[in-house]
Amino acid sequence: MCGIAGGIALTEGGRPDPETVRRMSGLLAHRGPDGEGLWISPSGRACFAHRRLSVIDLAGGGQPMVDSSGTCGIVFNGEIYNYLELRDALTREGETFRTSSDTEVLLRLVAREGEGCVEALRGMFAFVAWDDERGVLIAARDRIGKKPLFFVVEDDCLYFASSMGALREGVGGSYPIDEDAIDQYLTLGYIPAPRTIYRGIRKLPASTLMISQEGSLAFRRYWDLARETEPFEGSYDEAMNRLESLLETAVKIRLRSDVPLGVLLSGGIDSSLVTALAMRHSQEPVDTFSIGFGESGFDESAQAAKVARHLGACHHVLRLESNLIDLIPKAIAHFGEPYADASALPTWVLSALARRHVTVALGGDGGDEGFAGYEWYRTAARLGALADKVPAGIVRVASGAASTASGLFGSSHRLGRLARGLGFLAAEDFGARFAALRCWFGARDAAFLYRKDFRRRGAEDLISRAFERASGPPLRRMRYADMETYLADDLMPKVDVASMAHGLEVRAPLLDQEVVRFGLSLPDAYLLDGRGGKRILRDLLLRHLPRDLVERPKRGFSVPLGPWFRGMLRPQIEALASSERLGSLGLLDPDGIRRLVHEHMTGARDHGERLYALLILDRWLGSGGTGAASAGTALEAAE
Repeated sequence: MCGIAGGIALTEGGRPDPETVRRMSGLLAHRGPDGEGLWISPSGRACFAHRRLSVIDLAGGGQPMVDSSGTCGIVFNGEIYNYLELRDALTREGETFRTSSDTEVLLRLVAREGEGCVEALRGMFAFVAWDDERGVLIAARDRIGKKPLFFVVEDDCLYFASSMGALREGVGGSYPIDEDAIDQYLTLGYIPAPRTIYRGIRKLPASTLMISQEGSLAFRRYWDLARETEPFEGSYDEAMNRLESLLETAVKIRLRSDVPLGVLLSGGIDSSLVTALAMRHSQEPVDTFSIGFGESGFDESAQAAKVARHLGACHHVLRLESNLIDLIPKAIAHFGEPYADASALPTWVLSALARRHVTVALGGDGGDEGFAGYEWYRTAARLGALADKVPAGIVRVASGAASTASGLFGSSHRLGRLARGLGFLAAEDFGARFAALRCWFGARDAAFLYRKDFRRRGAEDLISRAFERASGPPLRRMRYADMETYLADDLMPKVDVASMAHGLEVRAPLLDQEVVRFGLSLPDAYLLDGRGGKRILRDLLLRHLPRDLVERPKRGFSVPLGPWFRGMLRPQIEALASSERLGSLGLLDPDGIRRLVHEHMTGARDHGERLYALLILDRWLGSGGTGAASAGTALEAAE
């Protein structure tokens, strides 16, 4: 686990600037506090830098790593969990190894298999490899998108880095804000790959290869579960046993570490199951970590402590006393672009707590997408059933009338809910309806928030297109769409940025590729019952915990934005409408912002997430996002 950066000349006569690469490396120091390295290829066409967080082979796993000829090099961020099995297979085929690291295994695989190496990898990774003799670049991100890779082409050189701030500051270019990205951000709360907030800077999407030879860049997706149509046909008990076996393996290989390891334990189904399996395969009690809030409705620390006590884990709790909002400047500096998932703030604090004790932590991410844990899946199903019963023409007329009335009487809570509900029913099909449910700012919101010349670019189409690409029943297609968008471009960056800001590596057994594939193969009845979603995970957890620690309402890892914005932060929220920074964009209507604030403060509608998105955008603009201050300056100030 680490930070990587580098530059590669796409044409034979070009040369990347080593000083640019060194600057990027310096800005990635927080991701790898245990070591650094730099490699310039013999031809000078490639320059790689690495900041190391030592986890596997502490003495011999330094990077950049180069083969015995000195012409093929690699920089790699992440972990290859099945590296021991791959190493054994390569040894049987005649390979010899100088180190005990997973990086050398990856280097040998790239040399032998080229871009086909990714098929064998079971892990989280972003890597860039260069063959100096052949002039071939191979870069890739893992299947789920756990590890990031940003890139830009300047003066016929490809520059890349593990963070956008490091890339932008290191290259030093002037990049205009992408208005389409602003719309995507406000619609979804994040900016999906390959786009970033800046024109010219891109993210490599999850499960994607980037290849260059003879000056051109090509991209190929190497893993996609959209069209896998082999549903599991065994009994429910057989499914539980199969899932337990897969999770046993996923947890066991993620316990491989040469440094202290623990588990981030919220007390919910997912993290509790990961903890139970980790305890089963660990040689000694596992350290677990949770945080507690002052607001009881958001505090799960007592539940987490009960789970840890029952399983015999060594539990650590941080009672949060300071205001999470105070962390926003740091978060903005590390994300490098607007990012409005407020759960990043408690994740940041939890990562800081865990890092005091361990270098690696297992987490429970992935259970909701893989096993249907979100309430919006059931909401979409209910809306779909209702839409089938009501003629579409009647719904469209009623939706239009309700929207008009809601516009005239915007503070009416019931009228607003009616208009929004009818708007969902009026959607063209199930996929469009689901996409509308997953948007923060929908068409009605944009109609009064956006200036007339700033039109919506259809960010929700990304969700509906993913839904349409997938096979199977609607529940499978919704979960696939969430994995393609929300999981890959919101949840994975959240965990990566918040944890690596403290030099903590987080591993997610429930996002193991075989676990994800199995989850998407299950029939709906194995996922949903009268208790809600994640039926099979809940019943599997009952093999490890008593029922009273399992059967409880779901709580997200969230923060109390609504009460905060009506209380201590009210002046800052009310000032958004008159913000010069937001006004300088020329995209948003101040009266529309005032309407959002008024509806929230009067209780007509909870706009906590939407107002938080505007607050983050305003703060990001003030931090130097438009070039007023460098990314490096913002990061230094935040630290």
